[in-house]
Amino acid sequence: MENRDMKKHLTTVGATFFLWGLITAFNSTLILFFYHYFQLSWPQAMLVNVLFYIAPFLTCLPCSKLIALFGYRTLLRSALLLTMSGCGLLSLALGYYSIIGALFAVFVIATGVAAMQVVANPYLTLLSQEHKRVGNLTLASAVNSLGTTLAPLLIALALRASPIDYVNHNEPIKWIWLVLALFSAGLFTITILIKLPDIAQNTKTAKYPSSLWCNRKFIYSVAAIFIYVGVEVSLGTNTINYLSTIGKWNTETAISLISLYWGGALIGRFIFGVFAHRISLKFAFLTVTLISALLIVLSILLNNAIGGYLLLLIGFANSIMYPIIFSQSMATVPHSANFAAGVLIMAGIGGAIIPYIQALMIDILTLRFSFLLPLALYILLACWGVKHLKSASSPISVLE
Repeated sequence: MENRDMKKHLTTVGATFFLWGLITAFNSTLILFFYHYFQLSWPQAMLVNVLFYIAPFLTCLPCSKLIALFGYRTLLRSALLLTMSGCGLLSLALGYYSIIGALFAVFVIATGVAAMQVVANPYLTLLSQEHKRVGNLTLASAVNSLGTTLAPLLIALALRASPIDYVNHNEPIKWIWLVLALFSAGLFTITILIKLPDIAQNTKTAKYPSSLWCNRKFIYSVAAIFIYVGVEVSLGTNTINYLSTIGKWNTETAISLISLYWGGALIGRFIFGVFAHRISLKFAFLTVTLISALLIVLSILLNNAIGGYLLLLIGFANSIMYPIIFSQSMATVPHSANFAAGVLIMAGIGGAIIPYIQALMIDILTLRFSFLLPLALYILLACWGVKHLKSASSPISVLE
């Protein structure tokens, strides 16, 4: 009975990974939708992405303190309510053709998703048995990737079933956000019905530990998260542009093809979740970062539809980077887990900065050569792996 209850708890927390995966990928594909629907420039449309990643930067540390004061369960429920409100607001804003309202709603959604991430990563870890922590976090990341894989397909299907009417400002995307609001409300209700347990907090963790910034390994890991999230999101958004501009696919097809990028991450994380404790994390990390760099070089040289397909393959290579970096980061500061998680999610602001820099590079260097930026970043990630990962494979103990 105890094991059955634990599975329910892990499944419920894992479902939040699926929810924010859906939302994150919807947001990435919204950039192209906003670009056409509101008739914006590409850097202006990229502001949707900037807002989505600025919100975590502003809210993660306050969320970490709230965890210390009120516990994981309370903040998880609050995050779900905030996400539900933001999705409902975005549905209304799109219905009324309000770009300002839509951008505000994106910020509200991003705040809820940020709080969810700060809670869910350490919460899932704490609910797991110690020897299953890395594997469970990787499998939860795979569930997150399932959401990111399905999102572009759902948008493409919605656009095919009900094409956008640019004259009358009629589109089907608002209904997707309404469904997401209902899904968030459903998860909130489940956390109450199954009596989701809370985790006792050490009162000492209510104060922000300044020692975090004295830990060199942790600082480098924060930088690695910044780079990884930035390059993953930048490829997820600009590959759509590559497919439609260079690959000559129409908008709906380009959006649906990006599901292959997120689908690669889904497959890779499921496989890695099973074998994580048996392989060298250092070897695996270096392999995927260098392969990613090679695929980008080939896409720049080819500059055609085949190059676009090669960029999509990078999703598979990306699959194991986040759980390795995050787990390694948490292992360096096990007694400040709630604040460490907040800082690491804050580092996700790379998902706003790096794609925006690439968007500016598109105007300066052309779309093709803007991919020199993610190329350089994957090389930097490989350098982090050489410096901070051990050659031996072993489960990483995240929390005591």
